[in-house]
Amino acid sequence: MDLLHHFVHTGQENRVQEQESLQSSNTREGAVAMVAFWRRWLGRKQVVLSLGEGVELRQLTMQDASALFDLTIRNRERLRRWMSWVDFVRSEEDTRGFIRESLRNFRSGRSLQMGIWWNGSMAGTIGLFSTAGAEQEAEIGYWIDEAAEGQGLVTRATREMIRYAFEQWQVPAVRIRVEPENVRSRAIPERLGFSLRGEVEEDWADGSQRTLLIYVMHVSEFHDEYAEGNG
Repeated sequence: MDLLHHFVHTGQENRVQEQESLQSSNTREGAVAMVAFWRRWLGRKQVVLSLGEGVELRQLTMQDASALFDLTIRNRERLRRWMSWVDFVRSEEDTRGFIRESLRNFRSGRSLQMGIWWNGSMAGTIGLFSTAGAEQEAEIGYWIDEAAEGQGLVTRATREMIRYAFEQWQVPAVRIRVEPENVRSRAIPERLGFSLRGEVEEDWADGSQRTLLIYVMHVSEFHDEYAEGNG
């Protein structure tokens, strides 16, 4: 092999080796990135809280969109009096958008939206939200299918979300806001040992202004209430 051919051949070999090295490096980086992705994903796996007797709280995922949309439509008329958002849910895609946003908010630590599952079917939802302002409280909101009322599902679900808020989010207080006329909803915080802080006037998305009662439980009250086995 003459000198020119040697340089050409050597250069070709070097280029092949560099390409193989680059491909190997890209493969390793891709593998590392994939491992890192799955580690992050597994670190954010779905929150599931078992309440026993066929009742379970499951964090909403995109797979729940159809069931949640159907449940919302079925209860639209009875929910409209208390929850103006129901009229903004016109298609399953609206529900998908809600779940998508709830997952983003969960990753940023701002909310947790759970489905209430009863004997394998979705029976309602319950949400935990961080609040703005000096209080640094968490707020709980809920609604249940008409066919599942009177079974104690919301009381049990709310009790478990209170526990989650204090133990996982470590907030100093949890609040529930309800309209005075919503007797069923008011019964939940009253039954669970919340104190009535007062009331507030609030403008809603439908243009109405509503009076809301604010019920609060502080972490010390939670420990006192549930240390005796009431939880």
